[in-house]
Amino acid sequence: MKGIFITAIILLMVNAGFSQQFEQEKIDGDSFENLKVKVGADFALQLQAIEHEAPVELIDLKNNFNLPTANFSITTDLAPGMQLYMNTYLSSRHHNEAWVEGGYLIMDRLPFLPVTDNIMQYLTVKAGVMMPDYGDAHYFRSTNADVVNNPFVGNWIMDAYTTNPGLEVMFRKNGILALVGTNNGRMNYGRGNDIGDDLVFNWKLGYDNYLTDDLRVRATISGYHVPEGHSSSYLWDGDRSGARYYSVMQTAEAEGDNFRSGRWSPSSGQSQMNSYMANLFVKFHGLEVFGIFETMKGVRRGVDQNFTQTAAQAIYRFGDFYAGTRFNMVDDNNGSTVNRLNVGGGWNMVDNVLVKLDYVNQKYEGSAHGAIDGGKFNGVVLEAAISF
Repeated sequence: MKGIFITAIILLMVNAGFSQQFEQEKIDGDSFENLKVKVGADFALQLQAIEHEAPVELIDLKNNFNLPTANFSITTDLAPGMQLYMNTYLSSRHHNEAWVEGGYLIMDRLPFLPVTDNIMQYLTVKAGVMMPDYGDAHYFRSTNADVVNNPFVGNWIMDAYTTNPGLEVMFRKNGILALVGTNNGRMNYGRGNDIGDDLVFNWKLGYDNYLTDDLRVRATISGYHVPEGHSSSYLWDGDRSGARYYSVMQTAEAEGDNFRSGRWSPSSGQSQMNSYMANLFVKFHGLEVFGIFETMKGVRRGVDQNFTQTAAQAIYRFGDFYAGTRFNMVDDNNGSTVNRLNVGGGWNMVDNVLVKLDYVNQKYEGSAHGAIDGGKFNGVVLEAAISF
C-alpha cells in the first residue's frame, strides 16, 4: 500500500489547475436571449484500500470498489439575471434510489421591476431548498458525485451540510461581501408536529479580492442561529448522500451501515444553538491555503453541546495536476477528539475528467467515542470522476 501511495505522489508532482469557486458570480443578464436549459451530470467511483483498528472487534475491511455515485442537474436561464438550479441524486451511498437533493432560484436582476436595476447590481437573492451559506468549508466538499471542488476524497470531519427551504440576500461591492438568510431549520419540515417551529437565521461578512494580479485574499466570518424551542434543527448530518470512507470503524456487532462513517459532529436535532465559522483563503500563483475555525454551543435532547473544529489545507496547482495536504481536528471540549491527516493530489486528465489519490490517517480519543476510543484507520482511496 505504501509503495502504491509513494509512486502515485511522484507521478502527481508534475503540475495543477482549476480555481476554487465560492459564491457564484453574478449572472450576465445582458447576454440573455430566451429560455435556455442546460443538463448536467456527475459520476464518481472510488477504489478503497483502508485498514482500521480499535479496542473492540471491527468488521474486516476489504480492498475493493465502492458503490458508484451519480448526480443529475438542470440549470435553466429563465429571464435576464434569473436562473433556476435543481440537483437530483441518481445513486448515493445512503439512497440507491433517485431523489431530489434540492433546487433554488437565483435572482441577480428583477426584470419584472426594472426600476431596481441600480440596486440589483450589488445584490443577489437566492430562494429555495439549499445549503445555507454558512462558512466557506462547504465550498471545498464533495456533494455526492460532484467532487471537483474537493481536493481530497473525504469531506470535513464536522461536515456542515444540509438542504433547508429558505431565503438569502447577498450584497457584494469592491470585495466586500455581506449576507443575511433565514430558513426553517429542517430538511423535512411539515411532516409531523413541527409546524410551530420558529425560523433559524444565518449570516456572513467577508472580504474577497485580488490584492495584486497574483494574490487573492478572502476572509469571512459566518453565524448560524437556532432559537430556543426548535423541534429539531439541521446543520450537520444533513448530507444524506453518505461519507466517502466506507464502513470505517464499524464494529463487528453493529447492524446495517453507518453511512456517516468517518465523520464526527454535534449531529442534528438541536433545540437551541449558536454556531460560528471563521475562514481564511489565500491564493498566490499556484499555491492555495485555506483554514477553518468553527465553534458551536447548543442544546440537543436536553443535553448541552460545545464543539470546536479547526482545519488547515494547503494545495499547490501546476498545469493539470495538484498536490497537497489537509489537517482537520474536532474537539467536544470535554476531552474527546478526532483528528485526521490527508495527503494526496489529483490529475485533470481532460476537461470534466478528474482522478484523485487520497491518503488518510484518522484517530479517535476520548470517552465520547465509546468502544472505538483509541481506534484509528488509515489507507488510500483512489477516486475517478466525470462532471459536465
